[in-house]
Amino acid sequence: MAEDRRVRKTKKAIQDVFCELTKEKKLNEITIKELCAKADINKSTFYLHYRDIYDLAASIQGMLIQDVCAIIDEYPYNETITRAPEIWKRVADAHFKNSNDLGVLMRRQGMQSMVQEFERAVIDLIMKKFVDAGLKEDSEDYFQHHLNTTFIINGYVGVLREFDVSEMEAAMMEVSKRISTGFMVEL
Repeated sequence: MAEDRRVRKTKKAIQDVFCELTKEKKLNEITIKELCAKADINKSTFYLHYRDIYDLAASIQGMLIQDVCAIIDEYPYNETITRAPEIWKRVADAHFKNSNDLGVLMRRQGMQSMVQEFERAVIDLIMKKFVDAGLKEDSEDYFQHHLNTTFIINGYVGVLREFDVSEMEAAMMEVSKRISTGFMVEL
């Protein structure tokens, strides 16, 4: 069942304020009282949707992972590497363009577990696509695909974490170019 428009609007306000607060504070320093005051909601409204700040962070993480995996899932297994530039541009456009986008949280202090779970979910999805297509998990090909996938995903996630939103598109395209040319660097 779809959420009511008012519920979506309230959750969005809570998430936006949370993203704002993480610019200045670590996760364990953010209080529900402060978040509610900035979001202009009652604490009881917050508790209708989340148990605590960590539940809110987990919810945001889950949404981000779900959205990114949905984008990747649109591509056939044999195109997840060759069309990686297109895939990651879509991911960056969806969640890393503005300072309050969900993906930007991955740059904040204390969000390392979010980054690790994000990477793990994306790698697992891609590897599942290979297995579903017939790749045997105990084969050398599986090992090679897993190695390449892990390397590439960690590279893209590193770019997402390291570069400012204004530099994001250029950075993503440069990584994609380097992947396609084998990281050859001209001096």
